[in-house]
Amino acid sequence: MNKLVIDNHEFTLIGEHEYEGKLIVWGKETFISVDNFEEAEDLVSLIKEKINWINENKKLILDRFMIENGHYVDFVNELIEKGKLKGYSKITYEDFVSAFFVDGVTIYCPDSSIILDLQAEPDYLLGHLATMEIDEEYNIEFGGLNG
Repeated sequence: MNKLVIDNHEFTLIGEHEYEGKLIVWGKETFISVDNFEEAEDLVSLIKEKINWINENKKLILDRFMIENGHYVDFVNELIEKGKLKGYSKITYEDFVSAFFVDGVTIYCPDSSIILDLQAEPDYLLGHLATMEIDEEYNIEFGGLNG
């Protein structure tokens, strides 16, 4: 099967074991990659299940991110106060958290783990993406900043 259709969005087979497409995640069209699958038959239901879980658990994902990264609110405010972030006003915890969106999702088969790349607008992560790792039992870990 070279193409899959999920919620009126087309996914295209790239190579032998990867599909790419876009779906709505946290209210925004988002790049989705599904890697290392063996059977395409159950793929649509797997993708829907994972994306639905991400959409239903935004607060949980962001809370887990903030456990290890809440200090960035103070860091951003220090940069603003020192004039190193021009055009910004001092931010609150809520401002920081509400700036995040999912930039990309990778679903790995057969273990069904997920990698989320979070980005912020305004760019409070200063050009970086925050990687969140979610295992097959939906345990969430912060995987670091990249970019």
